[in-house]
Amino acid sequence: MRRLRKGFTLIELLVVISIIGLLSSIVLTSVNVARGKARDARRLADMRQIQNALALYYDDHGAYPPVTYGPGGSLAGWEVSYKDASNWLNQLQPYLPSVPGDPLNIGREPIDMFFSPRPADSNFFYMYYNYGSGSWYGCPWSSAFAVVGFRALEKMDTRALPKAQCGPQNPPCPRGGIANVCRDWSTEFDYSMILVP
Repeated sequence: MRRLRKGFTLIELLVVISIIGLLSSIVLTSVNVARGKARDARRLADMRQIQNALALYYDDHGAYPPVTYGPGGSLAGWEVSYKDASNWLNQLQPYLPSVPGDPLNIGREPIDMFFSPRPADSNFFYMYYNYGSGSWYGCPWSSAFAVVGFRALEKMDTRALPKAQCGPQNPPCPRGGIANVCRDWSTEFDYSMILVP
């Protein structure tokens, strides 16, 4: 009497395991991409709220918030969104439903300057600076203005985002700009916008 074989061979098991591994890696990659896109969408929404709050602040005070250079909020002279009590965004709290912070910047400080590659340096933050005069960088106005934006996106194409630039950009303005000639903040941030009263 022939004995019936029950179960799987080793090759069948290996094939099934490799298929399951392939499918799970595809799913995990898709989930990570979706999470990155969701964080990018939140950054864009936060930036719209911050810009509205800065406009309301200007209406009430006749100027944009000063740059404080205080502890826990300054990087190379810029106000940067750390998630702590001294966050520069706290000045805008009366105009915001809650103080925003970058989804990946949870309690850590940016680790280096703006000119390193992004986002490989893991520096995800919102930034703000209040300039005394537009003419310093070749902007077409002489009054004070502010620049607001965020350091880096993860998964979104940055080409269609606002780029803050002043002065002639052809040939490209070098990093940091040239005094009284030009300035290009887009070399440092994926999203940057100039706020002029």
